[in-house]
Amino acid sequence: MIWDLHVHVAGVGSQGSGNYLSPAFRRSLACRLFMRQLGLSARALNEPDCDRRIARFIVDQLNASEVDRAVLLAFDAAYRDDGTRDDDRTRMVADNDFVADLASSHNKLLFGASVHPYRRDALTELERLIERGACLVKWLPGAQNIRPDDARCFAFYDALARHRVPLLCHTGGEHTLKAFPDTLNDPRLLAPALERGVTVIAAHCGTSLLLHERSYFRAWKEMALRHERLYGDISAFGVITRIWRLRSMLKTPGLSAKLVYGSDFPVSPMPLSCIGRIQLRRALQLRQVRNPFDQAVQMMRAAGVPQEVFARAEQLLRIPASKKQELAAGMGRVAA
Repeated sequence: MIWDLHVHVAGVGSQGSGNYLSPAFRRSLACRLFMRQLGLSARALNEPDCDRRIARFIVDQLNASEVDRAVLLAFDAAYRDDGTRDDDRTRMVADNDFVADLASSHNKLLFGASVHPYRRDALTELERLIERGACLVKWLPGAQNIRPDDARCFAFYDALARHRVPLLCHTGGEHTLKAFPDTLNDPRLLAPALERGVTVIAAHCGTSLLLHERSYFRAWKEMALRHERLYGDISAFGVITRIWRLRSMLKTPGLSAKLVYGSDFPVSPMPLSCIGRIQLRRALQLRQVRNPFDQAVQMMRAAGVPQEVFARAEQLLRIPASKKQELAAGMGRVAA
């Protein structure tokens, strides 16, 4: 089985959804690249069925791919320290109910919720979304203004631990949605979550994308080897600045067992940048793979990622009973 626990979706709030993209983000290069990856022009952001078209593309590509299950990630707004929503510094919102509805309608999809812990209704909203089938909670501290070691997060961690819902938290530098300092993405700030019994998946393993940026990889590595419940996802590792980290991670005793697969869709791998870790002929072949989910999987296979990394998410996620039944039925058909 191949599980992708890091798939993004976005929208502009068309057809009554709570999705949102800020005007500044709509004008950004990242947004244009995202739309191109979806086969849409920037003009589609102004069309009344924009959110539906984006969702349809993701579902169609996943259904045509070798990925068996994918976690579609909601994304909460930025909040101020007083618990009020900070619209001025919110770059994107992927509405929880929009994502939950989409996941419930397609058997390959699971719902990844996003709840800001400073919200005045944070615990109530978390409970509601768990009832809706949330398999994890996603944070990006440097975009949402979350300091993970703040005491305001502790009751939230207790609820996550009680329900056995893992936290997928961005670690390392951020570019696309950055609104607050990258120091908020330091994996060491996640220690209180681990101490309170939460399974934490550090997205990107604390690595940096650009060579001049501060890397938190060493901090993540030391913590992952020390904390039983700390993992790291290898989403967006198909680039030259991260692929060599991956090589050392796979060779480090005890560290390969802490890796979980994610694509970070719509981020695309860059096979030609990874020559030296993969062969030139294979890199050229990977560039021709049109399905973005298959391309990401095949890129990581070419880099030596073993099958257990692709399957590990199933052990970590809180899988709703309905999805477990679908999974069991699917496995039965395969066995037959």
